[in-house]
Amino acid sequence: MKILLKNCKLIEGLKDIIIEDDKIVDIKPCEWSKTFAMVDSFDQVIDIKNKLVIPGMIDAHVHVRDMEQNNKETWETASLAALTGGVTTIIDMPNTIPATTNLKGLNAKREAAKKAKLNYKFHLGATENNLQELEQILKSYSFDIAGIKIFLAGSSSNEVVADESKLKEIFKLAKKYDKVVLVHTELQSCLDKWQQKIAEKTIQNHDILRNRKCAIEGTKLVLELANKIGNKLYICHVSTREEIELIRKAKQKSTNIFCEITPHHLTLEESVLNSVGNFGKVNPPLRTKDDNNALLEAVIDSTIDCVGSDHAPHTIDEKIEDYSIAPSGFPGLETTLPILITEFIERKIPLSRLVELTSTKPAEIFEFKKRGKIEKEFYADLAVIDAEHAFPIIAAKFNSKAKYSPFDGMIGQAKVKFTFVNGNSKLPFGRGDVRYLPDRGVYYDE
Repeated sequence: MKILLKNCKLIEGLKDIIIEDDKIVDIKPCEWSKTFAMVDSFDQVIDIKNKLVIPGMIDAHVHVRDMEQNNKETWETASLAALTGGVTTIIDMPNTIPATTNLKGLNAKREAAKKAKLNYKFHLGATENNLQELEQILKSYSFDIAGIKIFLAGSSSNEVVADESKLKEIFKLAKKYDKVVLVHTELQSCLDKWQQKIAEKTIQNHDILRNRKCAIEGTKLVLELANKIGNKLYICHVSTREEIELIRKAKQKSTNIFCEITPHHLTLEESVLNSVGNFGKVNPPLRTKDDNNALLEAVIDSTIDCVGSDHAPHTIDEKIEDYSIAPSGFPGLETTLPILITEFIERKIPLSRLVELTSTKPAEIFEFKKRGKIEKEFYADLAVIDAEHAFPIIAAKFNSKAKYSPFDGMIGQAKVKFTFVNGNSKLPFGRGDVRYLPDRGVYYDE
């Protein structure tokens, strides 16, 4: 199938994009299509009408759930949520049921993921007792493995790695097979101490109960270990100024240190919990305005490598339970790009930097070949954005099963209008005003 996308507003200016089958085969000045006599030879000609076109987001931090948690999310609903949000590639986290900690769990997830409507890989989960299983997978079955995830604290259906000697073994294994180690750096032993110190267990105290010191100590630990062992280290959802300072220094010594932030840690502060309650409960917690500013500084000076949504759906019934029972996490696939684009426009940060954070760098770190850029011979993974009007975020209309968000009701400056995956995705019809057009191979919001 050959498609012409006319009048695309790329970072470099207005262009026409030619897609053949799953790849971009050419990029030409817009004047070309006005004079080119063979336009009729295309199977489809779509006028993008000067809207912003960027590479589809590669989200390295997604919790799809499915399998024994399919009441929270499935690969079908996660796919629709992703495509609605301009996300064309995801990497699923291992703390599912069953967990992706051995070949049996991995194969169960592979079977479930056949329902996906976008590109994907998986992160393996490390525990203190599965080193042999990890090596078995990395040696023979690793074609779809992006990295190894370690939780230094409990968050949601995961096993904790607390033994430093086991951490070293996992880091060495990752280095042997050239895989990235991703770490949730809050230390469980530290969290336990703060749980005992603070008597009042409320959402307003979430930032104190899961104290910033626990994330800072864990980040310092894994940076020191990675410096000694030399493996690739990816620190997930950085949330504090102190962590940023540690990472900035570590990057001066090593090119194997990477880090990620989320849109909520970048733009929301803990005071929002007074109005959104458990819908804003997440690990690590929302922090302070000073931390927001530190993350923004790190975005601008390129200390931050990636943005991940940390899409973590739960049922509303679970989230409205008492604070101590309600799980942490909320959906993010449909809000990440709109929030980021709005923030970048308001802060006057070049959108080329946004593309680096959401597409180019994650493609490089997690080895997605020929993805993450709008260039000839790259896969046609594209998001078309209307960034000229104000749009409300309405959680009730999410395609995710989790129809709540701390961003619910906020007004953004961006909305995804089209999403292409490999130039020609075969997507089912959706619901409401969201349509999926299999003949075009495109998600389209009318």
